[in-house]
Amino acid sequence: MNSKNYDVAIIGLGAMGSASAYHLARRGLRVIGFDRHSPPHDQGSSHGETRIIREAYAEGVAYVKIVQRAYELWAELEEESGRDLYLQTGGMMFGSDGSDMIAGAETSAVTHNLTFEKLSMDEVRHRYKIFNPDVDMTAIFDPRSGILYPESCVEAHLELAKRHGAELLFGQPAVSWDSNSDSVTVRTENGAYTAQFLILAAGSWLPQLLNGLEVPLQVERQVLMWYEPTANQELFRPENCPIFIWDTGPGIHFYGFPDLGTGVKVARMHFGDTATPENLRRDADADDDAPVRSFLEHFMPDVPGKLLSSQVCMFTNTPDEHFLIDLHPEYGNVVIASPCSGHGFKFASAMGEILADLATTGKSNFDISMFGLDRFDNINEQEIS
Repeated sequence: MNSKNYDVAIIGLGAMGSASAYHLARRGLRVIGFDRHSPPHDQGSSHGETRIIREAYAEGVAYVKIVQRAYELWAELEEESGRDLYLQTGGMMFGSDGSDMIAGAETSAVTHNLTFEKLSMDEVRHRYKIFNPDVDMTAIFDPRSGILYPESCVEAHLELAKRHGAELLFGQPAVSWDSNSDSVTVRTENGAYTAQFLILAAGSWLPQLLNGLEVPLQVERQVLMWYEPTANQELFRPENCPIFIWDTGPGIHFYGFPDLGTGVKVARMHFGDTATPENLRRDADADDDAPVRSFLEHFMPDVPGKLLSSQVCMFTNTPDEHFLIDLHPEYGNVVIASPCSGHGFKFASAMGEILADLATTGKSNFDISMFGLDRFDNINEQEIS
């Protein structure tokens, strides 16, 4: 066993784990982190060039204060790392007036007194020639929306965590862990490591690391596509094109980004097959392209030209698509951290701070009760019966 003792061990050093390592290490704690790959990498959930960040949060008003803190912390990380991590483009959200996307974004904006615009389709077409919404749609414009660069964000957190003294072991998957009231031991193929507290931030590998705890998590294949516009290419540059999210029917959401020089990136949300990290199909095919291309032909007809590239990542979903942040019910010194159901990266900087607070004080300054394990009790009881 490694003779050195640590304050906090972290399994998984992607979006949430890297941020946790940074926040803990900068507080002077002794941190050790493990990852089976060498992040940032393309095997998990934190790659693909861009991620959306937005303030008028349709998924729930409770997220707004957390994402506002995330904006602050991304700015601090940019300054400390000297990297460009965030690009403000504004964001357009489309849907019917009563849709989850429009109603949710408007409720969040009004509740938190955010700056936003509610636009008619004539106003949208006048402002952005690239969008072709249906006449009965409504749009919300969120001026603070924009782009995060996930690989650079993870790299910045990890570099600064190491600068502040964290020990980060790449290419070392955690084989097992166990806990008692005083310490946690993490075992890899190279040895065993002891810490007072453990953060499980392994993303799609988390279901394998719960030590028998029944949590209804489902790993989903998510395909990202980059297209070459067929016309008006200059209108898809980030100075002219906001990030965009379309609610085209119940449970049918598409989202995308301006062209950063590699094409217009577009994906359909929650349309992938159930998978595991071991059996995930990592190549895209015509069946992946078809629904995205059909959406674009209708709503953004200048986009669906040549398919320039594609990537596959993984979502780890909860049944209600909210996060999972909670202490392990059997071990008070182990936190289960953030299977984010595909909308979590924007929060990573703030989640790192939240997890650091949980590891050091046992509580957070934010109300994170909606992310707790107890909401799954009824689901588990139904499965047993």
